[in-house]
Amino acid sequence: MNGVLVLAGGRSQRIGENKCFMTLEDKALITHVVSKAQLIAEEVVVVINRNDGTSRYSSVLPVTVNIVKDTFVDKGPLVGIVSGMKKMASKYVAIVPCDSPFIEIEVYKFLFEKIYGSDAAIPTWPNGYIESLHSVYMTNSAVRAGEEALDNGELSILDMIKRLQRVVAVPMHEIKRFDPQLLTFFNINTVEDFEMAKRIMRSKEA
Repeated sequence: MNGVLVLAGGRSQRIGENKCFMTLEDKALITHVVSKAQLIAEEVVVVINRNDGTSRYSSVLPVTVNIVKDTFVDKGPLVGIVSGMKKMASKYVAIVPCDSPFIEIEVYKFLFEKIYGSDAAIPTWPNGYIESLHSVYMTNSAVRAGEEALDNGELSILDMIKRLQRVVAVPMHEIKRFDPQLLTFFNINTVEDFEMAKRIMRSKEA
């Protein structure tokens, strides 16, 4: 079984409000993401900040989606990944940020194919930059590596990745076969990004 872990524990400091609930085309941003996630995998988990209540998320998410709280407060996405994955039954888990409304389903299906026999399949740009928060990981390996990093006071997701033995770098030219504009990696951090998302959504519906 495959799973998707939606990271929703960020503080959204640059945008000034919880962007999960910003309305994009009459739906909460996180609803767009979770709707796609449910088409990618059988198991979908949303991990939220430890200080957040679950009721607001429950009000916009399907009942089949499990909501998990971060183990620690405001320690970054690695804590969210470990916290969420430990509650999941899936052998492989795709990571998706809650602020990426244009993820392409076929991109993640392709990453699930690429990870077979490895610990991670990570989209990689020509300059070497990696999309660690739009990747697929073997659950057991990632939890083990993530906990080891956290135990050493290392909070970056890269600290988890460097402890994985078998990592497949998936070049962007392969990703473009399924997502020519690479909108999967578009995320919303600012008001300007949100306005851009509205324009992209309108162009897709035109």
